[in-house]
Amino acid sequence: MMNLKKTILSLLLLLMTVPAILHAEQITVAAGAGYKRPLMEIAALYEKRTGNHIDAVFGNMQQILSQTETSGKVSVVFGEKSFLNRSTLVFSSFHPVGKGTLVLVWRKGLKLKRLEEIRGKEVQRLGMPDPEKAIYGQAATEYLKKSGLRAVVSDKLMTLSTVPQVSAYLVSGEIDAGFINITDAIGIREKTGGMLRVPQNLYSPIDIQAAVIREFEKKTEVTDFLRFLKRRECVKILRHYGL
Repeated sequence: MMNLKKTILSLLLLLMTVPAILHAEQITVAAGAGYKRPLMEIAALYEKRTGNHIDAVFGNMQQILSQTETSGKVSVVFGEKSFLNRSTLVFSSFHPVGKGTLVLVWRKGLKLKRLEEIRGKEVQRLGMPDPEKAIYGQAATEYLKKSGLRAVVSDKLMTLSTVPQVSAYLVSGEIDAGFINITDAIGIREKTGGMLRVPQNLYSPIDIQAAVIREFEKKTEVTDFLRFLKRRECVKILRHYGL
């Protein structure tokens, strides 16, 4: 008799959880690799608060835009607005996330006080993301040109695929210094020697937006997620990472 009661109780508990499971929604978001840390924290918080799941895809923006177009599953893309507008994707709306900041980061064991010191012998290998694929590569290229440093550092410049790849090379010591976004720089600051902000008047403004793919704008799970992004705890995460 006791076993029967336990069986009935177990079945009742299972039935109580079924509606919650059926109600759970899932969306797919895509973003430049340099924003992985804050977006993964927000995704984890969103799932904890709502029970809904977020599939997140990261890479250089060319990869992200291509995958978004071919998969048909991505509903929200995080990226720089002008970069997104140059793509063939059609967006129904844009939602501000923050302003991007370009920084110079150097490996442990090295001390730099001014950006111009990248021309010195202490910096033998200087990394940057691919300007054809990453907005911070474009920003770094623009800065080097406007500052007059491009010709001076061209022999030591290494073009890497993504912001996180530059970060990984900095942490491992494979490069001496590199240009990345402040978001990734904050994430690796315990493993690097320091960072300096690049003056924002020496590169075009980086306007980070959450762009909704057309045909997804009316889906409840998408509107719920966009609403969640505006919550104080999410804004706090974004600000912590310099956005």
